[in-house]
Amino acid sequence: MALSVLAVKGINLPLLEKSGSQSTLVMAHFQGYTLTSKVFDNSLNPAWNEEMLFPVGKMGVTSDDMVTIEVYTYRTDARGKLVGKCSTHASPLLVIPVITMELKLKDHFGMEQGATVICKLTYSKPPPLNRQVYVRQAKPIQQDALSVIKDTYQLRFTIHECRKLAHVPCDPVVVLTIGRSTRSTQIVENSCDPVYEESIPFVMYESPFEIAKMVVNLQILNTLRNDEASLVGEFKFVFMTAFLSDPIGWDEPAYSSTDTCRTMFKKWIMITHPSENPKNIKGFVSLSMSLLASGQELIAPPKIESLLLDVMANIMRPSEVYAQYQKLVIRIHRGEDITQMKDQFLVQESIMSNPRIQVEGEEKSKLAKLAYTNPYVTLSYGGSKGRTSLQYSEYNPVYMEDVIFNIEIPTICDTLMLTLMDRDIEFDGIDDPIGTFFLKLDKISYRSNDYLGFDPQFGPSYLNFYGRPREISENYTKFNYLNEGWVPGVAFRGRLFIEIFTKPSYSVGVFNELCDSPADSKSKVENFLNRKTFIMLFGFIEATMIEKGDLAIQFEVSIGDFGNSMSSTTQPTNSLTASSQPMFDGTKYYYCNWDDGRPVCLFPCQWEDCVYRLHTLNIMERILYRYEENLDRVQDLIQLEVDEKEVKAAMKRALKDLANDCLMTLPELPPVHTNLDEKLRQLRHFKLKNISDLATNKVQNIKGNWEFYEKMCELKINLNDAFTEPQTQIPDLLVWMISNGERIAYFKAPIHHFLFHKRTPGFACNKFRSIQLRYLGSKDDRTACLLKCFGWFGTEEEYWNYDIPSDGRVTVYAETFENQTVMGTTWSIKGLTRPEFSSPDGKIALPQTAFVPPKGWEWGEDWQISLDFSSLVTEDYNMNEYTDRIFEVDTREAGKSWASAKKVWMNSDMEEVNFSDEMPPGWESKSAWIIDANQPGDGESWQYAVEVDAAEYVSSSKPYHYCRRRLWLRERVKTGATVIPTVAEVVAKTGGWDYAKTFQSKFHSGEMNSDIVRRRRWRRMMNSRNVGPVCFEIWSDNRQVLVPPVMVLEFPEINTYEVRAHIYQGRELSSPEVDGTINAYCVVSCWRKTAITRTIKKHLSPTWDQSFMFKGITINGNTNDVRNSLPSVTITIWHNGANADVPVGVASLKPHPFFGENYQVSRMKWYPVYTNGKHHGDILAAFEIFQTIHGEDIPFVPPPHPSGTGLQVPPGIRPILKQTRIEVLSWGLRHLKFWSGKPIINPRLEIECGGAILVLPNIDDVLNNPNFPKTAHYFDVPLPQENNFKPPINIRLLDQRPNGFTPLVGKYVIKDFTPFDPDWIMAQLTQRKENMVDDKDSDKNSLISEEVEEKEDSIAETVVIIEDEIDYPSGCAACLSKKRVIGKSKAGQTPVTIVDETDDWEFLSMYWWSRYYAMQGNELLYKTFLHHELPVLVVYEKEIETYFNNFSDSIQQFKLQRCPKLGGNPDDEDDEKDPDIGMYKGSFRIYELHTDVSKNRELIYGTVPTVGPIKINVRVYLLQGLRLACRSRIKENTCDPFLAVKLGTREIFDVDGSLKKNNRDPMFATFYNLTTIIPNMPQLIVQTWDWNATEEGRDILIGETRIDLENRYLSVKRPMCGLTERYMIDGPHAWRDFMSPVQILEEWCLANGIPVPTYSSDGKRVGVNGEMFASEEFEKHAVNYEDTTVWGEYKERTALYVLLEFGLIRDYVEKRQLTDPVMPGVPQGRILMWVDIFPFSEKPPEPMRVDPPLPVEQELRVIVFEVMNVETIQEIDPGPGMEKLNDLLVQGHFSGDTESQVSEIHTRAVNGNGVFNWRFKFNFQYAYLKRQVMIPGDIEDTYLDPIVTLKVMDGDPGVSREPYGYVHLNLSYMPRGMVREDWAIMDIIPEYEEPPKGKDEVYDPDDYTFVGPPKISFLNLYKAKKTLGWWPLYKKDGDYLVKTGNIRMELEVMNKEQSEKRPAGFGRNEPNSNPVIPEPIRVKTEFKGLQAKLATLKFIWKSPNRCKFIIAIILQLVGFIFGALLWNAPSSLTASLAG
Repeated sequence: MALSVLAVKGINLPLLEKSGSQSTLVMAHFQGYTLTSKVFDNSLNPAWNEEMLFPVGKMGVTSDDMVTIEVYTYRTDARGKLVGKCSTHASPLLVIPVITMELKLKDHFGMEQGATVICKLTYSKPPPLNRQVYVRQAKPIQQDALSVIKDTYQLRFTIHECRKLAHVPCDPVVVLTIGRSTRSTQIVENSCDPVYEESIPFVMYESPFEIAKMVVNLQILNTLRNDEASLVGEFKFVFMTAFLSDPIGWDEPAYSSTDTCRTMFKKWIMITHPSENPKNIKGFVSLSMSLLASGQELIAPPKIESLLLDVMANIMRPSEVYAQYQKLVIRIHRGEDITQMKDQFLVQESIMSNPRIQVEGEEKSKLAKLAYTNPYVTLSYGGSKGRTSLQYSEYNPVYMEDVIFNIEIPTICDTLMLTLMDRDIEFDGIDDPIGTFFLKLDKISYRSNDYLGFDPQFGPSYLNFYGRPREISENYTKFNYLNEGWVPGVAFRGRLFIEIFTKPSYSVGVFNELCDSPADSKSKVENFLNRKTFIMLFGFIEATMIEKGDLAIQFEVSIGDFGNSMSSTTQPTNSLTASSQPMFDGTKYYYCNWDDGRPVCLFPCQWEDCVYRLHTLNIMERILYRYEENLDRVQDLIQLEVDEKEVKAAMKRALKDLANDCLMTLPELPPVHTNLDEKLRQLRHFKLKNISDLATNKVQNIKGNWEFYEKMCELKINLNDAFTEPQTQIPDLLVWMISNGERIAYFKAPIHHFLFHKRTPGFACNKFRSIQLRYLGSKDDRTACLLKCFGWFGTEEEYWNYDIPSDGRVTVYAETFENQTVMGTTWSIKGLTRPEFSSPDGKIALPQTAFVPPKGWEWGEDWQISLDFSSLVTEDYNMNEYTDRIFEVDTREAGKSWASAKKVWMNSDMEEVNFSDEMPPGWESKSAWIIDANQPGDGESWQYAVEVDAAEYVSSSKPYHYCRRRLWLRERVKTGATVIPTVAEVVAKTGGWDYAKTFQSKFHSGEMNSDIVRRRRWRRMMNSRNVGPVCFEIWSDNRQVLVPPVMVLEFPEINTYEVRAHIYQGRELSSPEVDGTINAYCVVSCWRKTAITRTIKKHLSPTWDQSFMFKGITINGNTNDVRNSLPSVTITIWHNGANADVPVGVASLKPHPFFGENYQVSRMKWYPVYTNGKHHGDILAAFEIFQTIHGEDIPFVPPPHPSGTGLQVPPGIRPILKQTRIEVLSWGLRHLKFWSGKPIINPRLEIECGGAILVLPNIDDVLNNPNFPKTAHYFDVPLPQENNFKPPINIRLLDQRPNGFTPLVGKYVIKDFTPFDPDWIMAQLTQRKENMVDDKDSDKNSLISEEVEEKEDSIAETVVIIEDEIDYPSGCAACLSKKRVIGKSKAGQTPVTIVDETDDWEFLSMYWWSRYYAMQGNELLYKTFLHHELPVLVVYEKEIETYFNNFSDSIQQFKLQRCPKLGGNPDDEDDEKDPDIGMYKGSFRIYELHTDVSKNRELIYGTVPTVGPIKINVRVYLLQGLRLACRSRIKENTCDPFLAVKLGTREIFDVDGSLKKNNRDPMFATFYNLTTIIPNMPQLIVQTWDWNATEEGRDILIGETRIDLENRYLSVKRPMCGLTERYMIDGPHAWRDFMSPVQILEEWCLANGIPVPTYSSDGKRVGVNGEMFASEEFEKHAVNYEDTTVWGEYKERTALYVLLEFGLIRDYVEKRQLTDPVMPGVPQGRILMWVDIFPFSEKPPEPMRVDPPLPVEQELRVIVFEVMNVETIQEIDPGPGMEKLNDLLVQGHFSGDTESQVSEIHTRAVNGNGVFNWRFKFNFQYAYLKRQVMIPGDIEDTYLDPIVTLKVMDGDPGVSREPYGYVHLNLSYMPRGMVREDWAIMDIIPEYEEPPKGKDEVYDPDDYTFVGPPKISFLNLYKAKKTLGWWPLYKKDGDYLVKTGNIRMELEVMNKEQSEKRPAGFGRNEPNSNPVIPEPIRVKTEFKGLQAKLATLKFIWKSPNRCKFIIAIILQLVGFIFGALLWNAPSSLTASLAG
């Protein structure tokens, strides 16, 4: 449905343009949409005739809808002006669908202008909704039929996920409220699309009738914000409404109290903010709802992928939000290279023989011909599905169809799912997916309000589909799931040429439709189908780490269907390597020996020209890779703990490189490009520019630490967001490993990685790279093969100028295999199953005579026998040790004894061999021949079988056994190189034949008795000037076939290298064992070499300490090429399990090269170990590569390992070990949770480091006393000297269960030992406070601030003389600090004295709250405290423990990470939810030991006694609630809070003493004394409750905070009682700790191993740890400390200063956040509080007085006497020499008053001089501590500065509404009035700033004849009580204040009692007293008034409008006369008639 607005024409539009001509346009508004008409030029009666079509929401046109029409002028050089606007209701259209209206235009002020707009409105009503629904409808529910019987029900909500939340950044939590119950999900950090999958149950005892009426309130909160802005959005609905409105998803049967449960799955809810426009969607939430009665079970949700759900039809939205729709059009042009799904011959045979197919004869034969691919496309978007038509027997179908989705906007779903399907002709009802593609719409669109935003658009371009291999094979059917797309596909399956765009929708509802594309669609996209020829060259250098070597392998390279050697739809190309037999490396893996020539694949392919897109990707990836390299370099420097300057330099270089790289120009678009190309190019430039700016800004604030490094890593995320290119078109490159005709492993990479470009080629283009091939269908990272290779991809023109790296040369051969089989005892071609000369697989006959060189080629040599090197070597070729295995065989006849067989000695293949002691060349014997007694057998190790070739032998003899054998073993060691015969020798001896049992078996050199077939390879070289793609045309079996030649790569330079691998240690390796240990060994692979370390049993951080030298590594190319592409070293870590070895993880890295340069010892580094992309530990290792040069020795040969196995890591590389002592302070275990469904009641804690394990004693009763029975422990272990190389400390928690099962339940790993170094700790403890980070964050309150001293110095330097040394607030100090002269005399400068009289510190210092307000922004209080050196507070804006690392300085808290459970109930909700299993409290001290035992330090924890439970007194001060949350159900935006305190078993609910009604910021000002025992009950809980918050009178918890008292009591920082900054023995700030500062300092020194402090005789100096402290450093003004009755002795004061300098906790107050336990992480307000802790054995001091003074009722009396020289204005200029006459009055206003007071009017005041004698009275409440006025409120009180404002106004409002002048006076800090009027200058006003002088103004001292006041005083009126004098009047002129006159007045303030004793009336009313105000004496001005009237007549006569005035007077006279005539006419007429 739609609304049409036809703007017909405009009539008599007003002319607004000065040019005289005017062009106009119409802008129409409806339901949030705005449409604009065309421009009509140069007419005031425009005829637009423009129709504007508006889409209408789902609710249609409502009675509240308005149509607004605005007419604007149009200008090209400026913004148009509003001509007028008009509005009309759309409701009449509901009755009359077509209405024509004449609407009057109105201006800005709503005034009609006489202009008219004619428009026509047309409304098309919605058609009936015909939407396809894929889920059955629910039965209707009648609310009246619901039961009213109460029962127990459970409402279970499952929150699945959220999408598109509006807040960025966001840590969202979902909160559900039903009735009085509230629950929440967990918090997901840093996500706008969080996934929860959490169930939230609500259990209630209610009737179904009442449940149905309950309101569900769903809110999403952003926990990053602590105020009202934390609400992202909400949605409220009635529970029954969800039943009634939900069309789908509810499970049957209908709901009642006795039916089974009802469940709604995957409902999407649209959330909005209640205070914003409901059209601003804030996000979406997916949830399921279930209602279960007693005994009912929850129905399991259907297993449907989220992308297949009908999302768009499953939305619940607020009633105010109307659905708006848009059409998403997917135009499918054609398909290409669609894969065939079934073997056509098998399918045809199945159709012909299928009895279910009723058609016969010709029809059935036609049907059988359709047994090819029958493709069609299905599309799914948000659950709505569409499809194309079916194309039969087409590999390249043409569709030309549009699939249109009518989607609701904003949309939830961002993924369009396209699936290629194959229709099954066999009528089994199952169509097969060919391939699936998921297109992310956010990749082809951009949501933004600026010009960069665009709707989804794509193409026309190709989409590539991937799935399982294309070949039809039973072995691939198990990989069919790859075609469905849920797991990324592997092989190319086809592609679609599509186009996507959007257009407006005027239909309602979510649906889809299929229609034919427009006729011109094909011609529009023809230019996008032009193709270019590209060349792919891929060279193979090495293939290693092959796990299986039993069969020969080949490698295939393909792009799409090009290069697919098994495809029947493409021509054969040279994309398949020759067959190679893998060779064993002697240790674990196999490799391919390509020494005779590296295989090369070279083939052409044709693709669309999209190089500009791929080039853009390469540019952006180069930026990313370069930045990642720089980040890795920075990370290495930080890990190596180098100088911070070096780290900053590396960071600066990285950021500068990034900033410069991001400014790189992207490629220009070609003439033929898509709209998306243009949009993405603009967007990329925009994003890269932003990243460049961010990087540039970060350069200015570099910090060389981990935190800044993490900020740098955030830029990498921004870079990844910019790397999007959905229109690549060219498929990915695939490298396959093929064995026996089956694809077994693959490597897949985007083609742009290999794209050639002169400036920025792909990062893998023409470079040697190591790639990992993975097994097909493998779910882990197991390596099937490691390939060293290079690739090049470019156009055909670029190929001919291409150079192979390292000067490689391609040689081309023709290849054929000669085959024979054995016939009897001779070899012949008879009986062959393949041609005599054939291809390797035997499918094509290739006689040598059939090969003819292609055009441009010629033969280089004759046919030669080519040997396979792998068949020439034996099994022991690469082994250094080998065990010979020979079987001794006996036979017997029936009834006879055993005797030697004819073939006594046989190998494992039962081939006869010679038994001899002779060694092969290059070997020597390690042991003699012995019988293998480990084999199962009888007493003599014989095994028995029926015959020699039996598959199985047994260990006992039976009568029917006629053969037996036993195994002989001999070990030998290699002493020299293995001798390999030459090709000539082998050909002469064997003829070059290789033998095997079958052609599919492994071939070997040398004939055996069991061999049946043999073959040999023939090759013939070809020559050509340019080597390019080529094929032979050969006739085979009467058909012509194309046979690609063999291409090999040869390098002119080959160098030999040696790689050394130094493997030292592992850490945090994942363990599959129950106890968390690992039996680890490493497999190190490099090139063709492999080595295995020894196995370290039962270890957490295994130390192998082994080196391996891989010698004789031959690498092609020069050293520069090798340096740029170093061979990779792969380390695979294995766990040697009891049953089988399990892989732990893989680390891949590059060795450090030393090619001729001076050798420098390599540094070890931690390398990450990964499995399936997850981090599974680290390995400490170093790797080196040396070039082996003849005659030169490689330095630093590793020494032998002490164990005798292998080599040890050499000194210099291996970390230096030092004997290290680890002292353990074990305190206890806390908060142990369930593991595997059971509680942990018998824990065992182990601490391991470097192989040494300390087992702590068991805790006897972990529930009642969770502390360890012994506290201090230690163990010694050798550790590396470098901190970075040290193995971690592993804290392991095991649960000793009754059945002997002791699983590992929790662990914690400590990597950094620095915080436990005693020297480092001592340096931190004795560090002065100026350098302490903790105090800087929270300490605005330094004792004597350096900032204050600097300000005082700056003030003293000015011309102003300060009489009293005090620092003024910002307003005054800013004024005085300007170097300007206030007053000048002719004789010169006259200094002005400033006096401050506002200091009432004696009163202020009496209250604790004055200290608090001084630190909360009240600068006057703050300066007062600093000036008099009174103690101030530290105010922590968050919990105090967050500033001090949770007070873990003496006892650390280690959260033990939960280990995976091995059993238990998976439905336990309290299990596995929390990632922590518990907490270990303890600490460590780690230090090196001296070789001289006498020099070792004493045990640090040796004197720590074992401490039992400790009883303490706790005093909790609760001062004020801050912005408490409103939890009341009966009040809005307020609450009635009271306090509750819980500690141990004691609970205090203080309703009577702390209840504050209607207050969200309640002032509690109270304290509580409690007692507890730690560690049994260490947690203090402070709660705030809302009193009577429900209709039932129930209290609701607002929030709570929890405090760990144990940590505070044990902390070295001593937060148990904050230290006051001054030691005072009397007064409100008297010392309140139970210990004196001297005692505290002595105890602190002893606890930290510092010598006892020494004091001077007078106590003014103290020495601590070699440093001297003096009290003079801290007491700046001795005059403040003269009162000995207040201040303590010097010794105590000096000790206190030392404690403060060393960072002990000062006197503080903290603002703790309150949270609700059912909504963790959601702030509910804060509470101002602090806690004091005292030992129970000590008498606690008197509590501090924290009650604040209440506001005092005050009265301000202001008597205004007169004003002088007020600059006034007059409506009529009196003329020159005439005086100005004005009616003046004074208006008074005080802060908080709603109305102002006004004086009487001084009429006809001359020249702005008025006399009033008028009294103003203002009553208010004054808060002395805040120095502010309190305005009481219903919900909360408001505090304002006490400012009185006096304004001089004109008594005639018609003359001027603005004041002529005013003065603002802050009563707590105001300038004293001047005695003389001329002294009332603007400089006494604190806010005054002198305006700058103009260019022509020059300062001349002679111009300043006026002398200013001798003294400027600032006073506090509440202290002075009364003041009288002159003040300047002023007003604002621009940004500056300008003086406009003077005012003389008296100000007096008094309290209520004083005002009652001294009454006074308002104005001059009675009682006119205190003082008596006389009547004002004013100058008589009557004549001056007459003169003013005459001047008015004069003004009228001289006015240019005098004619109008004269005419008006004449008309008035005529009217008067005519009126008089009419008045007298009746009487005159009567008189005349009467006679």
